[in-house]
Amino acid sequence: MNTILPWHDQLWQQVMRRWQQNRLPHALLLCGPQGMGKALFAQRLTETLLCNQPRASGPACGHCKPCLLLNASTHPDLLQVQPACAGKQIAVDTIRGLIQFCSLTASYGHYQIVIVNPAEAMNSNAANSLLKLLEEPPLKTLIMLISHQHKALIATVRSRCQRLDFSRPDSEVTQTWLRSKLSPELDTQLLLDITAQAPLAAFALVETGGIAKRRELFDSLTKLPNGQNDPIRIASSWNKFNAAQVLQWMLSWTMDIIRFALTKQTQHIINRDCIEPLQRFATQLDLHNLFEMLDLQREAYQLVTGNANVKPQGLLESIAIAWVKLGTR
Repeated sequence: MNTILPWHDQLWQQVMRRWQQNRLPHALLLCGPQGMGKALFAQRLTETLLCNQPRASGPACGHCKPCLLLNASTHPDLLQVQPACAGKQIAVDTIRGLIQFCSLTASYGHYQIVIVNPAEAMNSNAANSLLKLLEEPPLKTLIMLISHQHKALIATVRSRCQRLDFSRPDSEVTQTWLRSKLSPELDTQLLLDITAQAPLAAFALVETGGIAKRRELFDSLTKLPNGQNDPIRIASSWNKFNAAQVLQWMLSWTMDIIRFALTKQTQHIINRDCIEPLQRFATQLDLHNLFEMLDLQREAYQLVTGNANVKPQGLLESIAIAWVKLGTR
């Protein structure tokens, strides 16, 4: 059974109080950056609500039949909805199946639970179809929408859900947890800063070799404005990585350059391990052109993460060429 992550504690206690007072809402929107453990929170809540003998603080017993069925991923009162593959949309027919599931009677007398992850993957028809269910939910039904970009959801869907915001964890709690998992020589504050304060994302960055990939990407980027690298070849090397992650790092570096150019203050720089070249760019590159670069990268990131049918290679090539031009204007 799933254990609570320390930075979840306040939200968990909030939900448990509402459940114990029979005030649990019919729909929850779990929002925040990737790497906050939102899916783990939804899993733990599911275990608690479907267990025959949950403890007062919420943990499921782990031994009753519903718990065993959940552990085997065969519980009939749980439906998990996600895209068929990464980057694809959740279609309206899938949501219609979800609605039909919610019309059934719970097999074990507890809740009918639906988890949609990520919720922003629903296309407009799917979201509007779900809206009808959110407006008139059956009794003892809980719909959990997990979203990394909740503003991408239509406003009417957001307004009909109780929001659980995972984006502002206690920094002392997250750093303590991260230090317990990683080598002491690693800068945990830097890792959290470059992953939107998401501890699981920071941990994964280290475990998957992401730190070295990030450095490789940054080194290649710094050589573009002075003409030391071919932009098409560099873009091809970038395309070997996850495009969304590449663009996130680029956005962070560009914003750091702009921050220093505007303030001349180093304490505002997030990527402290890259501080010297970022400062140098801030003095060498035109501020107006940097804002144009920021817009170009934001647009590419929205296309890559918005389930659009685009090829990242072309977007990355246009960004690499734009970085070369930054140094020639």
